[in-house]
Amino acid sequence: MKKITTFFILVILLSFVSCDTTTHYTIKVSVDRNPTLIVENRTGYPVVVTAPVPSNINIGATAQIQPAETKGTINVSYMIGRVTFNEQVTMNNADVTVTLTKRPPTITVVNKTGQPVNLIAPESLSIANEGSHNFLAPANQLTNITYQIARMQITEQVNMKNEDVTVNLTKRPPYVTIANNTGSTVNVVFIRTPGTGWTGPNVLNLRLNPDGTLDQAQASVQSNELRGSITNRESFKFWTGNVQLSGNTFDIRIDDVQGNTYVKSNVQVINDMTLNFSQSDKR
Repeated sequence: MKKITTFFILVILLSFVSCDTTTHYTIKVSVDRNPTLIVENRTGYPVVVTAPVPSNINIGATAQIQPAETKGTINVSYMIGRVTFNEQVTMNNADVTVTLTKRPPTITVVNKTGQPVNLIAPESLSIANEGSHNFLAPANQLTNITYQIARMQITEQVNMKNEDVTVNLTKRPPYVTIANNTGSTVNVVFIRTPGTGWTGPNVLNLRLNPDGTLDQAQASVQSNELRGSITNRESFKFWTGNVQLSGNTFDIRIDDVQGNTYVKSNVQVINDMTLNFSQSDKR
């Protein structure tokens, strides 16, 4: 194995008291070392080098590695998150620098819902209205972005290519207005995801704040505690964010004071809407 030889010049100054002469001695010292592979991290993210020698490199930092081989092609492997990248460098018995620039694409999420959101996946954090957050995502696959507003979960899908993307979150829990044209007074309103049971709260029992959001101190009311009713030809508006559901397709049921049940099934609720219940919805 060929080594790099570095020469140092050592100058020794000797003064002799007994005479008026000064003698200079020059000694040449050689030190042998292996060539160095200098790895620069210019990815914008911390990296973990796994080969040829393990090393952690912070953003903008460098690491000096002395590989076992000093001549030929060397693979430099590193990871950002769970994604692995490879660079190749040619060693020829001399120091060489490799600059790491490859990184996974990023998703920038911008909250345009008009309300604060809690991001659930792929990361967990809160984003204020008009706020944003970016994170790394594997390329060439579908990525789910799931977020929650109040008690409702909403999912967006992004088809990631090998490039950065921006996703504007615009979906929010809509308002649903129940128009009672059954001929009777209604004292129960239920909403559920299709295929599940009617286990949620009676929406008419939920105590709301002036802005229509749920008063958490009054959220655990008993299902038989009557706090509201809808007389015939009256309407009742509720915010779907007050109900713990996901998706945008629901079954909505109302019961009148005589015990009759009226159901609208597989209602797609994307925007604010009004549902007119009549005798034709009776079950």
